[in-house]
Amino acid sequence: MDITQYFKHITPISEVAEAGIISGFQRLEYPRKKHLCEQGQFVNHLYFIESGLVRMYYINKQGKDVTYGFYTEGQFVTVPESFFGRTASRYYLELLEDCTLHSVSHSGLMNLMENFLEIRLIENHVLREFLLKTSDRIVALQFLSAEERYQKLNESQPSILQRAPLGNIASYLGITQETLSRIRAKRTV
Repeated sequence: MDITQYFKHITPISEVAEAGIISGFQRLEYPRKKHLCEQGQFVNHLYFIESGLVRMYYINKQGKDVTYGFYTEGQFVTVPESFFGRTASRYYLELLEDCTLHSVSHSGLMNLMENFLEIRLIENHVLREFLLKTSDRIVALQFLSAEERYQKLNESQPSILQRAPLGNIASYLGITQETLSRIRAKRTV
């Protein structure tokens, strides 16, 4: 799905707003393993994923890489508190696959929102999606067992289980790779 189709799915947009979106968002192609941002940096771009897989992660106090989330085609990705709150990022954004992205800077998004009401509605939608994803993540870690978290990931983002490295999936679920292997083995029996 390209970015204008995504926007039209959320709200009707005028031809003028569509032209603004096309000129305001830059289409980029990056190879896997590239980092869009690193911990301590200010995140100045919001990305729409046309194709590919992006992982958000952090390094905990023990020096362990912990996956916070996965983002795939048709989703926006950024570090929300850094991009919208203008603070230094606590997270890294890493491409797990070659990606085609559409990028807009913070100032570019503010300019689009000043000129087009439709973009404000889209920003509200994007913020709601980030909020719901964060809430789902917290609820899963607090109230679901490892097997239930695996099942929830399988239901909400099944392609992740085929596309992401097992270590990243285990980290996201808050379990070891060995536990992940046991859960997967049970499900195939």
